[in-house]
Amino acid sequence: MISLLQVQKFRGKMGDNMAEKNYLHTAYANSADGTDGFTTVYPNLNLLDGTKDFSGNWTNASSWVTDGTYKGLTVKKRTNQWGGIYKTFTAPKDGVYTFSAYVKSSGDTAGIYRLIFKNGVNVLLPNKFLGNNFDWLRDSFSITLGAGDVMDTRYEISGSAPDTILWTAGHKWEEGSTATPHMQSASEVTTADWPKYVGTYVDTNQTSSTVSSKYDWDEMKYRVYLDGVPVGGSKLLSFDLENLKAGTSYNVQVSQINGNVESDKSESIAFKTTLPK
Repeated sequence: MISLLQVQKFRGKMGDNMAEKNYLHTAYANSADGTDGFTTVYPNLNLLDGTKDFSGNWTNASSWVTDGTYKGLTVKKRTNQWGGIYKTFTAPKDGVYTFSAYVKSSGDTAGIYRLIFKNGVNVLLPNKFLGNNFDWLRDSFSITLGAGDVMDTRYEISGSAPDTILWTAGHKWEEGSTATPHMQSASEVTTADWPKYVGTYVDTNQTSSTVSSKYDWDEMKYRVYLDGVPVGGSKLLSFDLENLKAGTSYNVQVSQINGNVESDKSESIAFKTTLPK
């Protein structure tokens, strides 16, 4: 176990209200050069089970066939017109939630659409047209839900030509308004599923680069938890907690990472952000 007494400083920042001239940029990846699984957004846990391999109760799953993998995720393929594949999500509390999934299509007249049903009613109309004959893309949207709202998100073929095919993988529901990289649910995730390397660099630009070679990469040494939820990792004995709400109490814990082994989380340390003057 690593104690938070070993952590030199946690600098809480509210929103994007930063006054420093130099900015520390952080990214995460699965490889030492930052090219595998590169992301500047640390992944949230999935609120759905069975999204890595379509295990469990997926509606219309029998109309689809398994067709290899994409980014380590099982891919489902459909060649028939209409009939989406989806797993029902029930919002656990009021708030903003984000859905995302990988989608691919072939056929010049496939006519791929995304349909969203809330409590059995088609919402966010018109249905989003994704196109024809496109390579893998990650589709996402955010929506405000009330506790108990039931959501179904479907991808369907509107065209009937014999060469039309629809593939999908990596369905995810998560809290917040940002689509983060695919992750398994809390009951499924292992240490090996999280990013293994952290990259950093400093410059005067607030926007972080998406070029992995811009970062200096090192194996992750610590994982940071905010109110029990992993929010990032660091190779340093410091970490910036960003987008905190003013006048709000939080609890921070850290664990130590050694390869695919994670230590127990430290004792929790509580703090409260200040109210704006």
